[in-house]
Amino acid sequence: MLLTSDFVTARYEALRKRAPDLQIVTELGAGADPDVTALFAFKLPAGIAPRLPNLQLAASVGAGADGILSAPDLPGHVKVTRAVEPGLGLSMAQYVSLQILSHFRALPQMQAQHAAGEWKRLPVPDARDVTVGVMGLGAIGSVVAEVVGALGFKVIGWTRSEARAARVPVFVGEGGMDAFLARCDYLVCLLPITAQTTGLLDRSRLSKLPTGSYVVNVARGGIVVEQDLLALVDEGHLGGATFDVFATEPLPPSSAFWRHDKVLVTPHIAAQPSVGPVVAQFIDNLRRLSQGEPLLDEVDRRLGY
Repeated sequence: MLLTSDFVTARYEALRKRAPDLQIVTELGAGADPDVTALFAFKLPAGIAPRLPNLQLAASVGAGADGILSAPDLPGHVKVTRAVEPGLGLSMAQYVSLQILSHFRALPQMQAQHAAGEWKRLPVPDARDVTVGVMGLGAIGSVVAEVVGALGFKVIGWTRSEARAARVPVFVGEGGMDAFLARCDYLVCLLPITAQTTGLLDRSRLSKLPTGSYVVNVARGGIVVEQDLLALVDEGHLGGATFDVFATEPLPPSSAFWRHDKVLVTPHIAAQPSVGPVVAQFIDNLRRLSQGEPLLDEVDRRLGY
């Protein structure tokens, strides 16, 4: 088994404790390594897969597998899995709720009043009059929708290709996109990044949001066209945004996002799978692979998720 990246190497001790007989390789030699049958990675740089002639499984340590699927030389027969664990959806829901409530209850304004020693009572808005739209209703998005709904907001959802089992009204595909966006006072992006979703939320689509809407992007960089969003904030059409993910990470110091007073930047920390469940899932999939059983949370490489 091959570990790649410092992020993944942090899982080394958990793997060693749970599977002491597993042969773990942290660095490849100059040539091919026929002994490696599985790798555990967040990203898979080009040039690695061809050096592993017996590779059967590429397991992502993250909730998305785009860092592995983007490898141009990953053989078609190699199975790809992603990390799924129960606490991830709740962690994401906490982050999303934090951003929505901060804007909804005017926390930045209250902090400014505190700093100025100003006693000024603000009106308390009614969440029942506000609609939060969640794009992507998979294992994480469905939890986010449920938690945000429990806070009193109206919640609707959008999916690209199918109506998922959900407890909220769902809009589907291109045909439902405009009607969905037109109702969103808050837009939460939780879509996987694929060829179909890259650049999906551009100026044309973001302009369909009601004036003053707020965007929370916790999916992957590249789905929201960043300069289009900033332009719409500057023009007053959008009320602001929180971005946890970007097309280029780390976000360069020169980015306008850092200096915008209506935008909050966080460093891709909205939610992370817990080490224990992810390692256990990987070990279980190694067993399943050896016994010819279906893998847990296998990615459909055609769809990208």
